[in-house]
Amino acid sequence: MLAEFGHSDSQVTPEYPFWHLRTSRLWDVHGIPPDEIVKPHAATFDRINPEGGMTEQARQLLADPFVRSQAVAILRESYLGDVDQPALMERLGLAGYETASGRMEEVEDQDRDEEGNSGPASRRRTNVARIVRDARLVARVKWLHGDECQVCGLQLPIRFANYSEAAHIRGLGRPHNGPDELANLLVLCPNHHVQFDGLAIYIRRDGTVLSTRDESWVGDLRRHPDHLISEDHLRYHRALCGRDDRS
Repeated sequence: MLAEFGHSDSQVTPEYPFWHLRTSRLWDVHGIPPDEIVKPHAATFDRINPEGGMTEQARQLLADPFVRSQAVAILRESYLGDVDQPALMERLGLAGYETASGRMEEVEDQDRDEEGNSGPASRRRTNVARIVRDARLVARVKWLHGDECQVCGLQLPIRFANYSEAAHIRGLGRPHNGPDELANLLVLCPNHHVQFDGLAIYIRRDGTVLSTRDESWVGDLRRHPDHLISEDHLRYHRALCGRDDRS
């Protein structure tokens, strides 16, 4: 991991984080003889063969999905901003935490290519497992808000109607596994949908919409009396943004 995602001009020395992470009190190392003076050297660890891992307290804390999401977000933002985030999350087994929607589909197999010499682009048959969304919920929430973005109020006209997008607050994809319910939906314009899913904006408990990057004001969430939004889902999204201050 250090070789793949570390700085190109840095030496690969996994013994240092393995040993010094103990100072965080979230990581512990076992198997060091009491009379052994250990220095973070690979040869020393090869000889002693200690074991390292999260403390029991840290394990229990990270079992909480809000704490886990917040921890992933803070570590990414504080230390890993210049790393290929999707690739890193995939390698760590944490794919889906880089977006609010999570991983939405999985290709199980592919059959064959159908290619023509001219005309339409070639096609490839695939079998894909997709999450089934309730189209009636989407239609209802858009109707309640008149296709107006709940952040900026934009009603985007197209030729014969208006266009808006229904965004799940806690994504249906893994690892979020949110519910497909009215309380987990927002009506957004395409721009704010992309920003919300990309964790670029978040919603405080008071309804203020802020930029994750610099905490600047983006808007105030417009609500509807027949569309009650779950505060737990909003809190989960704040945690993904590293902003779960319960505010």
